[in-house]
Amino acid sequence: MERLVQILKEKKLTISSCESLTGGMFASEIVGVSGASSVFKGSFVTYMDECKEILLDGKEILKTQGAISEEMAYKMASVVKFKLDTNIAVSFTGNAGPLPSENKEVGLVYSCIIIDDLILNYKDIYSGNRMEIRQKCVKDAINRILENL
Repeated sequence: MERLVQILKEKKLTISSCESLTGGMFASEIVGVSGASSVFKGSFVTYMDECKEILLDGKEILKTQGAISEEMAYKMASVVKFKLDTNIAVSFTGNAGPLPSENKEVGLVYSCIIIDDLILNYKDIYSGNRMEIRQKCVKDAINRILENL
């Protein structure tokens, strides 16, 4: 995460996040880096579907695709990017277990990274316990952002 903050500073870019299954883990990790306040504007943690409806206007996606979907991951990233006016936004939605949710398997995670006008959607299947799944998707997102900067 230190490398990401350093590159964002050098490029004068800002970042935001919208998180569901990670519960603010990405935000917590980035604010743990000294100087992050110059690049990280903030995060929405939309853990319950009700929050996705209220903060993201995601009711239609919830009805048609569900909270664990590529469409919801995109909605999350696009809304936080727009509302916080950042160059980059990242989102995470999925099932960290221990049981299937929305008839979707444990470990299924959709994430979206938007860098200016570039939209990157990801579907991953992670193994491990709840904490491991959450940590893996945050780590992958950091690497994916770095690869695309």
